Amino acid sequence: MKLKLIVDSSADLPTEILKKYDISVIPLRVYDQFEKEYLDGVNLKAHELMERMKNGENFTSSLPSYDAIYQTLVASSAEQNCVYLTCSGDLSGTYNFAQLVKLDIMENNPNASIQIIDTRSVSLGIGVLVMELIESINNEEPFENLLNELNNNINKIQHIFTIEDLQYLIRGGRVGKFAGFLGGMLNINPIMEVSEGKFKPLEKVRGRKKAINRMLELMKIRKDELKRTVGVVYGVKDDSTEQFIKKLQEILGSENIIENSVGAAVGVHTGPSALGIFFLSK
Repeated sequence: MKLKLIVDSSADLPTEILKKYDISVIPLRVYDQFEKEYLDGVNLKAHELMERMKNGENFTSSLPSYDAIYQTLVASSAEQNCVYLTCSGDLSGTYNFAQLVKLDIMENNPNASIQIIDTRSVSLGIGVLVMELIESINNEEPFENLLNELNNNINKIQHIFTIEDLQYLIRGGRVGKFAGFLGGMLNINPIMEVSEGKFKPLEKVRGRKKAINRMLELMKIRKDELKRTVGVVYGVKDDSTEQFIKKLQEILGSENIIENSVGAAVGVHTGPSALGIFFLSK
């Protein structure tokens, strides 16, 4: 039986990887300040969102539509195992909503093989899990083994990222207002992680340049702990971002680094200054 992989658009996987491995994407919805609805990656691209955010426009994100999940799962589970990897259930309601959609599908097709996985991750954290899963699929491992390995890897996924302006996380309720105010007043660029599915502070660094350098230092320390694929995402790819990626390639080697801009659904909460690294520990 074949295996079909699905992610939602919060996975931020590059288009070439989605096409190469025939991975289906369920778009999250994004709304502007006039409540106009967009589909992440369909009629609202990341670069457009970032430009509009820099011009002062406000956006919010929402779950994929019922129909988008239903139709994708039905089509994907026809005569094959279907695995849908969602954003962390603590950061989005997509996982719980998808489970309800699955129940409706199973009423009409009780033999459908649909697995919905809470990755406890976001952005290329999901992407790294997908790439590791593809490696196991290529090794022709049994389906149950694949699921067991995936769940083990979810407990090993690491996220390290920094954001220069916390206002976007504050608006989305991802950090407290006082923490955001303090960061802005003192020019603090927090280095954060996703732990147990939630955003948590890792270190406080003063200034963007020091935050970026500290992230590189952390990767030097952890490089021997890493498994194959490392993901890098950014809001806007400026000179500092390009230098960061170049230095990271010198530390880790370039062959296993995947880079991409954050999609619109993630970018709503992180803004143009986002810079993150995602990897699996051994």
